[in-house]
Amino acid sequence: MNLKQRFMNRLEGKDSDIVPVGCTTTYGVVDIMKKVGHERPLADTDPVAMAGLALGYVEAGFEWCKAMGWDITAVSEVMGCTIGEPKIDIQKFIKEHPYAESLDGLAYPDNLFEKGRFPAYKEQFKILKEKLGDEVAIFGETEGAWTAACNLVGTEKFMKWTFKEKEKVQQVLDVTTEVVIDVINWAFDQGADYYVVAEPSSGPALMSPRTWKQFVLPMMTKVAQRSKGPVVLHVCANTDSIIEFMCDTGVAGISIEEKADMKAAVEIARPKGVKVFGNVATATTMFMGTPEECYKESIAALENGCDFLTPGCGIAPGSPLVNVQQLRKARDDYFKVG
Repeated sequence: MNLKQRFMNRLEGKDSDIVPVGCTTTYGVVDIMKKVGHERPLADTDPVAMAGLALGYVEAGFEWCKAMGWDITAVSEVMGCTIGEPKIDIQKFIKEHPYAESLDGLAYPDNLFEKGRFPAYKEQFKILKEKLGDEVAIFGETEGAWTAACNLVGTEKFMKWTFKEKEKVQQVLDVTTEVVIDVINWAFDQGADYYVVAEPSSGPALMSPRTWKQFVLPMMTKVAQRSKGPVVLHVCANTDSIIEFMCDTGVAGISIEEKADMKAAVEIARPKGVKVFGNVATATTMFMGTPEECYKESIAALENGCDFLTPGCGIAPGSPLVNVQQLRKARDDYFKVG
């Protein structure tokens, strides 16, 4: 069984010998950049550098590979957001919200895949498929429709609309949802094996479970139903109160942070056929902790039943590589690999 078979078997609920280890979001770590010789900001836009850094999954001890860059702004960018320039240790970020004052002009972008970084992503996919073939799973990732909507309008204003201007919320979501669905299916056409929809702006720290159920649940259900392949949903912060809703969207997997209860999430997800990714703390343990602490949290995630051992979120660029490598070490020790 090769790495791709192990990954896909587990994601699809088939027999799999051990828990795969990797990253569900971004791993643009400076130590990895230095190892492979491909650094941001070039690795944010140049397909060769982008692919070279993606192949740094091996340096981390991971078992699957990421396509489509090192941030979650690509959809928002082609829909009109102004993007801040990255540095080696800073991702691209949203600077301005084009529809903060008015929704006039909001529409599905013309020639979507000729804009922004999508031409570079297409070339990156080609390079990765040539290098990895059918040996290693490759995934695509962007922000989801809710987070893109928040980026276009401004998160605070968009959240206020959920109380008193629901029709505006739906107006924006109708457009961003269509764009995200097409981006996901485009990625599958390029050779992605699965796709991660990152929805950090939909976390319970920003919106109530009731609002999530009202807006995000039906939107994500549509996304999952119309996608050509398996989708994994990532939501930041303590998602305990929405785990059931996340699973009810029809996604193949959910990705949770350390603030969420892994054991409880697995107990909810498993009967629904949903796999759980997580949940070693990125902002604290992996970034500022010791290798021993990273190892300990990895073992805890395995003991609590994670289906895929991963960081809880994107790995901070300044995280020591030795900390990142503890996930693989813990998994190998836990399953007595080698």
